[in-house]
Amino acid sequence: MRGSPTKGAGVWLAAALALVCAAGAAAQQEPLSARAVVDKQEVMAGEPFLLEIRVKGSESPEKPDLSGLEGFDVVPLGGSSNSSQSVTIINGRLTRIVEHGFVWNYRLTAREPGVYTIPAIEIRADGRTARTRPIQIRVSPPEETEDFKLRVTLSAHKAYVGQALEMTVKWYVGRNVRNFVWTVPVLDDDRFEFADPRIQLDPNRHIRIPIGSGEAIAERDRETLDGREFVTVTLRKYVIPREPGRYRFPQATVAGQTLRGFRRPRSLLDELFDDDFFGFGRQAVFENFVVPSNRPELEVLPLPEAGRPPNFSGLVGTFRIRASASPTEVNVGDPITLTLEVSGPPYLGNVDLPPLAGQPALARDFKIPSERADGVVEGGVKKFTQTLRAMHPGVKQIPPVELAYFNPRSGRYEIARTDPIPITVRATRIVTASDVEGLGAAPAAQAEVQSAEEGIAFNYEGPDVLVNQAFGPRAWLMRPVWAAALGLPPLVYFALFGIQLYRRRRDAGAGSRQARQSFKRLARRLREIRPENTDGFYAAVLEAMRGYLAGRFGLPRGALTFADLRPVLEARGAGEELISEWKRLFDRCEAGRYAGAAFGDENPEDLLRSLEAAAKRLEEALR
Repeated sequence: MRGSPTKGAGVWLAAALALVCAAGAAAQQEPLSARAVVDKQEVMAGEPFLLEIRVKGSESPEKPDLSGLEGFDVVPLGGSSNSSQSVTIINGRLTRIVEHGFVWNYRLTAREPGVYTIPAIEIRADGRTARTRPIQIRVSPPEETEDFKLRVTLSAHKAYVGQALEMTVKWYVGRNVRNFVWTVPVLDDDRFEFADPRIQLDPNRHIRIPIGSGEAIAERDRETLDGREFVTVTLRKYVIPREPGRYRFPQATVAGQTLRGFRRPRSLLDELFDDDFFGFGRQAVFENFVVPSNRPELEVLPLPEAGRPPNFSGLVGTFRIRASASPTEVNVGDPITLTLEVSGPPYLGNVDLPPLAGQPALARDFKIPSERADGVVEGGVKKFTQTLRAMHPGVKQIPPVELAYFNPRSGRYEIARTDPIPITVRATRIVTASDVEGLGAAPAAQAEVQSAEEGIAFNYEGPDVLVNQAFGPRAWLMRPVWAAALGLPPLVYFALFGIQLYRRRRDAGAGSRQARQSFKRLARRLREIRPENTDGFYAAVLEAMRGYLAGRFGLPRGALTFADLRPVLEARGAGEELISEWKRLFDRCEAGRYAGAAFGDENPEDLLRSLEAAAKRLEEALR
């Protein structure tokens, strides 16, 4: 006897549900394990390498704690799911295997030569714990070559606490390079404060360089060293010591890859699957390098206690101060804008407004607010503005404003003063309501109080009483002028609202059309770029890339950088791998455009294909 179709379907459904439940139960019982993997176990000091922590048995492990990893600079590169599933059918039996996993990625850089151990790292997930195995890393000292040199210099080798010095890190580049990264360990030293000099960005001179986990602006130039011409990349920083002592700066490094030459594929199969398939049978061969710097020394002296002025705020250098005020003819209590301009050393970022309330001559005659304005640096001068109010008519001038500082040249404390500013302060008469109305003094009118329907205005005397005046909303609406005045604003408001709504819808439609057309324009533009045009190739690729991203996301096109793009990609849910790929494209294009042939990529066709592929992946991620 045949079973009914409904009963057969029910049996299969029950079997499928049982299989799913069994698979879910097996997934819940999946053991937790962790494994640490590195791409290199022998590196040079300053050479980055990758650390992967692979977790099995969970898709959401807690972020591992790497604070105990001594001897390395650690840069997190994010994490991603690494789950997989497979289905097999053997003798009609269906088996479904699900493996849950997660991968954490880090970039590690050893600071000093030696033998280090990456300790066992604990992984926690869903109340369970797993540990990785330790990994031993051998770190050798880097060596300077004829092609690459790195120099660190200080504007002085002896300074006082709080004195700003200029530190210059200059890289001499004699061969083609790619994928380079700077490491300047002193920038992480809490015993110093660091600041960037104010520069006017020039696309033909300045480039962005990767340094640690961030970026910095460096200056590109050409110089001759030991009779050989190099491309130079210079990083400048202000260094301000916070405590006295003798310091020897740690070694800075630049690590990257340099073109060693070309080789031909060993077989036709190698050529077909070679990265440089369109490179006429040649394959670029790169080798890693790490160039070390010298280690300058600095002696930091404490500020002397003897002769320290009571209003000293910690400024070290040689300073000048001047003042101006406006207006200079006022009544008692009127505001006076005092402008102070401080100049002297090249770095003025740590200069603050002198404590005006602590200067007796100024506090005696003027009301000084407690709020203190931030200064603005313009053309080597830091400007401050402060409002003063004279408290009595006997004030004849704004007295000199003092700025105390320590002069490292003379080795003693000195005071810079402004010139006094003559002012005229007039006494102020009490202002009455009649003065405000412009009516002058008048005798009070004697009138008998009467009750009237016309309202309180009936009890007033004066010329206006002769005019027929009606009060109340009904009277206002009866007059055309009042009706228009009351009705016109709502009509104008609704009209403007409708126009604005229409414009927004129109702009939104135009913006979405522009976004959809951005990829097509990029693909067309990339086909027009000629790789053999070495002078303008990278500039053209960078311009095409900026145009695509600007149109896709509505960003300003002119000076679009990866720093502008990253938050947009993160907000749109782009993965860390895709974000890293766009950063790499920006780095390659900017290096090739701004740093000349020494930073140019030898496979321009690869760059065009990579850019188009990254744009396709981005379009898919945004759908």
